[in-house]
Amino acid sequence: MKLLEINDLKERKTVPDSYEIGLVYKGHRVDILLDKLHYSLEQLLEAANHLLPYLSQLDLKARKYLAKEELLRFNAYNQTKNKPLVSEECLEKHISLHAVQFFDESIDFFYRLSCDRKYELIVEVCVAQGYEYPKFEQWFLGNVKDKGWLHKVSAFLGKMFGLV
Repeated sequence: MKLLEINDLKERKTVPDSYEIGLVYKGHRVDILLDKLHYSLEQLLEAANHLLPYLSQLDLKARKYLAKEELLRFNAYNQTKNKPLVSEECLEKHISLHAVQFFDESIDFFYRLSCDRKYELIVEVCVAQGYEYPKFEQWFLGNVKDKGWLHKVSAFLGKMFGLV
């Protein structure tokens, strides 16, 4: 994959100090989102360029993680709709990456299910121990698991409404 350059970034109108660029990954568009708060655009771009060579590896591991986390919930929903149950492997194949967001120290992968485009899954990817051993934590708006999540949402809302 070619390195991302500052001149290629487009400013996002909906989020202050936010930039994006679209890439083709596995035959479809994936948006790379760079949201400035405490880090400079150059620092975020450097982090994105550092991650890109490992994107395929991280994507595979994140999809496996999400399939395992979501299987019971997904099959419970399918049962209410009289749809067939699926295996973890089947669910993993239907999860596709559509955006990667860099927000200060946070890297979030946004996924959609091919069978339901409105069903969005978000996983935070921690590469503090290297790209070979990433740690994942799923988060969504109804899930306040820890103070890290609350800090991330508070920082983002502060940025949106100029409270920072």
